[in-house]
Amino acid sequence: MSPHRSFPSWLPAAIAALFLTSAAVSRAGTWSNSVGRTFEANFVRLHGTDVIFTTPAGRKFSTPLTEMSVADQNRLRNGTPANRTRRPNAVSIKKGAAIPAGTSNLGWSWPREVKLSGSTACKTISEDAKARRFIYECPGYRFTCDARITSDALRNFSVLFETTREYAKMLPLSMKRSGPSDKRNILLFGETKDYTRAGGPLGSAGVFMPSTGAVMVPMSSLGLVKGNTGYSLNPKRQNNILIHELAHQLTPDLYFAPGVRGWFSEGLAEYMAVTPYNWGYFRSDPHGNVVMKYVSARGNSGTGGRNLGTKITVPPLKDFFRMDYRIFAGRNANSNYGAGLLLVHYFFHMEGGGKAKRITRYLKGLHAGARGDTAFAPLLGGGSFKSLQSDITAAWSKKGIQIQFKAR
Repeated sequence: MSPHRSFPSWLPAAIAALFLTSAAVSRAGTWSNSVGRTFEANFVRLHGTDVIFTTPAGRKFSTPLTEMSVADQNRLRNGTPANRTRRPNAVSIKKGAAIPAGTSNLGWSWPREVKLSGSTACKTISEDAKARRFIYECPGYRFTCDARITSDALRNFSVLFETTREYAKMLPLSMKRSGPSDKRNILLFGETKDYTRAGGPLGSAGVFMPSTGAVMVPMSSLGLVKGNTGYSLNPKRQNNILIHELAHQLTPDLYFAPGVRGWFSEGLAEYMAVTPYNWGYFRSDPHGNVVMKYVSARGNSGTGGRNLGTKITVPPLKDFFRMDYRIFAGRNANSNYGAGLLLVHYFFHMEGGGKAKRITRYLKGLHAGARGDTAFAPLLGGGSFKSLQSDITAAWSKKGIQIQFKAR
């Protein structure tokens, strides 16, 4: 493999320039590639988009940086020795990159952007008009439809599916479901009545079915329009609903446990769904401007928001955290989903100067087995629920959202 390669188009100029720097000294260590295989080598330098190593015996060899594990890519880009934990800052990732198996990214820095490089091939597996069964696949997904979908819509969804999967991987939330696995199932229905007949809740625009692991969505929710050649894409329609359900499909089972399901599971799905997206590119909203528009009005694009206004009433925080999911998703679901989004955004980007330390400790506690009221302790930061309510209210007040927590 020649080290003399041109920079790929997805590579930001700042990182490309960084690739041209050379290490002053060789560093030995254990490295791993993108499929989890490890090897011993001395790091020599970065040359273009390749990494130059020497074996313990002194033989020089090179390998593309993109074929290294994500953790090692970040270490090399930042000039960090092997075997030392490095938290990535803003990253643009190439399709297929993955956090090494068994590695948690809790506590890593928040990605400012996530890009997907190149096209994502979507192929037709079968089209049986008589049986009303149309099956298509892209790298990480298999979607079965009861009506034909045109190539433009398939191409759009393929890019959206794969970029959402990569986005979930890069959020520092240990989204283990988003790693390499069997293809995830998406079921699309041309008629809403067929969607509800298959188990979709009445009046819903889409649903993730934990029992089967499938996402079910009526095509009308996706802005697909029926035509002579099948359902085609309405380019003016946003796909927040689909991203929301894809987020659930990528969320670990642990985050659907009592005390987590509801405010966090739905808040997280809302967070991912409202993150500005444009054809293979998610751009983070750390300042909460898009979140504010979505919760208070009709969204950043004027459609699909929660429309709760700028004065929002929320149940007492402890009760909201512990709310049974059937109540959370009941008659006040619109308000509860909006409040959940405001809370997760607060913990992700507002609390503690935006370092997300409390939510990181909270999630680490869940992974360590913390349950019940004791699991909430890291979110309180040594204070009380009342003081946390005051902090949340003050933070959002600066953005123009007035949150009033009800008295117990």
